[in-house]
Amino acid sequence: MRSEHGRWSNWGLFPEVPGTVWWPGDGQEAAQLVARLQGAAPRGNGRSYGDASLGRRMISGLGLKEVFELDKEKGTLRCSAGLLLEEVLLRIVPQGFFLPVTPGTRLVSIGGAIGGDIHGKNHHVDGSFSAFVERMALITGDGRTVECSPGENADLFNATCGGMGLTGFITEATIRLKPVSSAYIRQRSIKCGNLDALFAKFEEHKHATYNVAWIDLMAKGGHQGRSVLLLGEHAEAAELKGDAAKHPLKPHGKVRLKVPFFFPGFVLSPFTVRIFNLLYNLKADGSGKPAYVHYGPYFHPLDAVGEWNKIYGRRGFVQYQFVVPLAGGRALMGEVLEELRRNGMVSFLAVLKRFGPADPAALLSFPMEGYTLALDIPLRKGTLEVLQRLDERVAAAGGRIYMVKDARMSAAMVERTYPKLPRFREVVARYGQGRFRTALSERLGLLGEAAAPAAFDPRRVLILGAGSGMAMALARKFAQEGHPLVLAMRDTRAGEALCQEIQRDTGASCITVPFDAEDLAGHAAFYAGLDPRPGIVVAAFGLLPGQAEAQEVPGGGLRAIAVNYTGAVSILEEAARDLEPRGTGTIIGISSVAGDRGRASNYFYGSAKAGFTAYLSGLRNRLHPSGVHVLTVKPGFVRTAMTQGLPLPAPLTATAGQAAQGIFTAFRKQRNTVYVLGRWRWVMLIITLLPEGIFKRLRL
Repeated sequence: MRSEHGRWSNWGLFPEVPGTVWWPGDGQEAAQLVARLQGAAPRGNGRSYGDASLGRRMISGLGLKEVFELDKEKGTLRCSAGLLLEEVLLRIVPQGFFLPVTPGTRLVSIGGAIGGDIHGKNHHVDGSFSAFVERMALITGDGRTVECSPGENADLFNATCGGMGLTGFITEATIRLKPVSSAYIRQRSIKCGNLDALFAKFEEHKHATYNVAWIDLMAKGGHQGRSVLLLGEHAEAAELKGDAAKHPLKPHGKVRLKVPFFFPGFVLSPFTVRIFNLLYNLKADGSGKPAYVHYGPYFHPLDAVGEWNKIYGRRGFVQYQFVVPLAGGRALMGEVLEELRRNGMVSFLAVLKRFGPADPAALLSFPMEGYTLALDIPLRKGTLEVLQRLDERVAAAGGRIYMVKDARMSAAMVERTYPKLPRFREVVARYGQGRFRTALSERLGLLGEAAAPAAFDPRRVLILGAGSGMAMALARKFAQEGHPLVLAMRDTRAGEALCQEIQRDTGASCITVPFDAEDLAGHAAFYAGLDPRPGIVVAAFGLLPGQAEAQEVPGGGLRAIAVNYTGAVSILEEAARDLEPRGTGTIIGISSVAGDRGRASNYFYGSAKAGFTAYLSGLRNRLHPSGVHVLTVKPGFVRTAMTQGLPLPAPLTATAGQAAQGIFTAFRKQRNTVYVLGRWRWVMLIITLLPEGIFKRLRL
């Protein structure tokens, strides 16, 4: 089973979340992952705009073994949840069928379409995607595969449709299709001079199968809401002429254009958007006469350009989509358009649609009878504050925000605008059992109370194993530079005495907490209990066993490995999990020159430190994209209690104070690896380059 760790975002490129994605090959592997990964996020093709399918642990449906059973007599399709709508269309259109509901992109998975209960240009007539789902199978929190439908396990069905992946991992579904005789849409475009004219035309043509309006956000005054209303019906094959008549069921083609790089910010300025709006308005026919358009450019115009989200630049964008009831909808839309224009919040994509009645059985489905506006807005200074003000107006009007596209609304907004949320939580607790979590569910508190962000102090230093001489000296050095300290050690009495000395000498804040490097089971709770969380973490503990005793006593060397490697890795993974999403911080690992090459005199200790050095190197590469730095320290010989009595060569031996100064300097300069005494770098280079035949004859 393939897996990949990295930083992930959805189509809006905001937010970016560190995590690991697994691609199970079938339902059995998916069930094993559900059982193993507490708090996993089901993920499709990542085409939602915000953080709906993001998390620290994600299970993708794209690798599932393909199921594709088209029943032409019943007009149904049973398929795997990882199939994209694009692939479905390529196969069913030549057979005379079309998707009953399609959003503005066909690059959405079937599972994602159900989890978000997507809608299209025909909601006012046909409803959402879930209205056409006859059955589905999903893996629930207890690892079982459960089938549900409107008549079987209906509570699970209604919570899953629009449930944002929190009830279970969908593996397959059966959906009803729409029979068609051509792949073309009979389109009529009507120009509307302002918002009043547009709303009047919406009501006049509310029985058209498809309707959507493009709006010029930059128009103001009497031209506010200047727009083009696009109406559509499926064309019969007999209506077509020319090439379309020769191939009436021709599916869409491949993407031929791709945005090659992230555009600079000035591309999406009010000036360029005004030019775009002018050209779009001039290009539109507006006569109301029918024209025949292939379903590709009619439903999915942006899919013709690969990676078009790069147009919004590296910072990304947010899509803001809300719905408000029919009553008062016109007035609120005018207020929203004016607020956006005044704040210079430009958007090439501003789409207004009319929704039909909400599904009374749905728990978290977005649509309600009224009007919905969707906007792509570049993420710039002040963007989120303006949208927060608009949230208040939407909520006051009885509307709500579309969670599939959201990246920034508050948990309070969801509580206020989704009245069936308590019932949804009850169903999720029964079936999902808390095993499915996403960045969105945690931000919005969809499973209960929204998680309060842990307090964080970027200057706070946690020193693990603060009882060693080198760690004590390092603690004093950080304190002298004004850093508050947390000394973690077994002997808390000694730690409290050290804290009192440090506070007396430097005035820095210092506390002591109990810590046991060998208590692996308690590391997660230990780190979670730190308040505030530290921005700098130092792993300074270690165990240097007598080599002879380690060799002679069965298992004698294993404790050195458990402390120096396993314990260090265990606690630093907790630190990494906390710091990585914050995008800041430093991890300092005290390794050893003994790990550069195994020597007969201390190979248990050396092998553990070699593993720790390799771990720190890998951790550094993992965390670098997030902005978290990892420093590997190889002190060489240092005069401390651990080395007391050993015959140490003076030219290669540092004092604890020298070691502390070297570590602090390397930390401040953001070095990757530091030898406390620079001459050790050359000594270890020679040692590592010696041929094995010579090296094994040396008494080292």
